[in-house]
Amino acid sequence: MMTTNMPANEMIMANQSENTRHIAGKRATVFGMARAGLACALLYRRHGADVFVTDRQPADILQQATNILEQENITFETGGHTERSLHKCDVIILSPGVRLDLPLLREARTRGIPLISEIEAAWVLSAVPVVAVTGSNGKTTTTTWLGEIYQAAGVVSDVAGNIGRPYADAVLRNPAAGRHILEISSFQLETIETFAPHAAVILNISQDHLDRHGTPECYAQTKLRLFAKQRAADVAIINHDDDYLRSASLPGAGQPAAFSLAGPVGAGVWFDGRVLRYRLTTGEGELLPAEEIGIPGRHNLANAAAAACVALVDGVSPDAVCRGLREFRGVEHRLEFVTEVDGVRYINDSKGTNPDSVRVALEAIRTPLVLIMGGLDKGTDYSVLFDLVKDNVRRLICTGKAAELIARQLGGSTGIMIVRDFTEAVEAARKAAQPGDTVLLSPGCASFDRFKNYEERGRVFKDIVRAFNRKTS
Repeated sequence: MMTTNMPANEMIMANQSENTRHIAGKRATVFGMARAGLACALLYRRHGADVFVTDRQPADILQQATNILEQENITFETGGHTERSLHKCDVIILSPGVRLDLPLLREARTRGIPLISEIEAAWVLSAVPVVAVTGSNGKTTTTTWLGEIYQAAGVVSDVAGNIGRPYADAVLRNPAAGRHILEISSFQLETIETFAPHAAVILNISQDHLDRHGTPECYAQTKLRLFAKQRAADVAIINHDDDYLRSASLPGAGQPAAFSLAGPVGAGVWFDGRVLRYRLTTGEGELLPAEEIGIPGRHNLANAAAAACVALVDGVSPDAVCRGLREFRGVEHRLEFVTEVDGVRYINDSKGTNPDSVRVALEAIRTPLVLIMGGLDKGTDYSVLFDLVKDNVRRLICTGKAAELIARQLGGSTGIMIVRDFTEAVEAARKAAQPGDTVLLSPGCASFDRFKNYEERGRVFKDIVRAFNRKTS
């Protein structure tokens, strides 16, 4: 069972009621018509706002979304953002993929129109307590794992955010949940104003999204915004093994806690070399041995410690935490075994969208590798993988827009092929692999040069690979 030291829900509900009254009748423009933008449009329409939605893509690509908007009598434009988006506008809601440097958004700031993220937009209309997860790597695994732990505790929770289901959709469809468990990206943190999760964790900080944030320091500071509006009754959890986080000055009034694989922390969860242990104001003790955790790997031991810390500070019992840690079996597109063909294993790690994710994958697999990398570059440095590729990868297949850049930065580490077409790249990996090898898709890049998202890229990879079995049967 679960007890909680959460601030009174009455306060959250009062804030929601006040915000609902404030939003009714106001003009809200939503930039972006993908899942998050569409969910915000429907949520704000439900609460009485006059909603307008704008998207740069052509109408034929957005037909499913525009059909929904038409059914709800929500006005919209496609094919580009125009001055209509600012007409009598009271607030602008930004989908995660929308850049803040758009000319119309600069003009909006000049006019004093508030710009908020879809996370902030959903937060101000929700009465459900939130726990939140961010970091460069491990977000989806840890967030999903928390959903398993809360289920084991008997708490009706909703897993949402950057994980695929928009937070606004959870607020719209499950407003009476016990918890909203959110994966939060750096893009979503750029324009939060009052978002204050009760228990929030930053898993790690490594180079990512420098094409958007400019510098590693700016990216890291954006991640730290997760804690900025926390109150004294909230908890800010960091990875004590991360050099940047350990030395960072944390914003907000949340109480500090930590997780570590290197030894005891003041308050939080750590690995003592055999078992996970915890020490909090509510008590201390032993959780479970590492070998009982549902998914293997040292990176997953860190994710388990983080999830346990979040749940424990939110009042979940140690028994329920242990059940959740044991029963979890991982997430799709993250080191996901697909099949074995002719003695070669195929692993889908499409969610590996930065070099540090690729590093984790290379360290987790013990067989010789044929590695497929590439996609849309995010301004990161692939040369940090040189030694791991040299020691573990038999052949590197580079594909997508970043193919030449990756090949140049990892040149000399192993045999490298550049193959433009994704299907041909997977076929080339099959031909290069020998019995006992693993073909690993771990792109180290975003998917948007060819695919809608990393999920589509992973599904396409799995479809291609499963067809190999049919060809050989």
